[in-house]
Amino acid sequence: MRKPITLVLFIFSLLALTFVQPRRLAAQAAPQDRGPERRRADRGPIELASGAKVEFSSFASAALSEEREFSIYLPPTYAKSGRNYPVVYFLHGLNNDHTSWTVDRYGHIHEQVDKLIAEKKIPEILIVHPKGDNSFYTNYADGSKRYEDFITNDLVQHVEKTYRGKQGGRWRTIGGTSMGGFGALKIAFKHKDLFSAVAAHSPIVFLADPAQMSDQTKNSGRFEWFTRMITPMFGNPVDVERWRANNPLDLAKTASLGGVRIYFDYGTADRYNQSIGLGQGLKALDVVLTERQIPHTFKEHPNEPHGWELVSLHISESLAFLCESFK
Repeated sequence: MRKPITLVLFIFSLLALTFVQPRRLAAQAAPQDRGPERRRADRGPIELASGAKVEFSSFASAALSEEREFSIYLPPTYAKSGRNYPVVYFLHGLNNDHTSWTVDRYGHIHEQVDKLIAEKKIPEILIVHPKGDNSFYTNYADGSKRYEDFITNDLVQHVEKTYRGKQGGRWRTIGGTSMGGFGALKIAFKHKDLFSAVAAHSPIVFLADPAQMSDQTKNSGRFEWFTRMITPMFGNPVDVERWRANNPLDLAKTASLGGVRIYFDYGTADRYNQSIGLGQGLKALDVVLTERQIPHTFKEHPNEPHGWELVSLHISESLAFLCESFK
């Protein structure tokens, strides 16, 4: 029987997500934790000149056994048309939440969406951003909190019951960034009947063997924090089979992906390329999908950054890709 890898060996990949190489990169990392807000303090609705609106709401989630927040973009004609709309679900990254896409720091993504609709580059859609904490959108090992089920069951059902979202996998797509890109790929690969397309910006995709770790990362002062963070999802010591059942790269090797349209990208200046080999993980995913002759779009953007900054630069491409499924 294969022994589970120890948490000490596994932490390398996760540790690098927010506090990588703290001694060498302290000056570089510090500005990421300062400056403009990561989350929106005002949870009142955002009214756009076009007639579109962003609402912040919550509902009782059975999977999480608590009231769970989300935001939703309602397009310009929503209030008056009475018709139903396709839905894009979008998952945030580590240390962000369901409001982050609306803040100054990340470029007011909701306004970019509104402009794309006004310019008729994408159709009118609903966009749903759930609050996913730092969960990697993965169910806890003990079943106490089920973040994947929250997305695939509770959230989809609530949106289609409460708002005029079109029903059926053809009319749903999913995207995400960083940790949310991990979640979007994983969920799309595991639930191909639920979502017809996936788009992931700088997704955290780990190489198949997460046991490769530098001595510097082993000695990081953030080790204990990350130990606590991942234990609920993957156990301590880490359950290898559970890991492989949730890692997009491993899933891509065996999952039946026919009918799922796939897009992912990253920037060569991504701060996680050196620490966790993010670019290497995505290139490996590209190879796996290519060898299996699964159609997909993979883009490498020279000298471009990670996360919401990359989303802001390429949201027109990823949303256009996701909305192709709605034609």
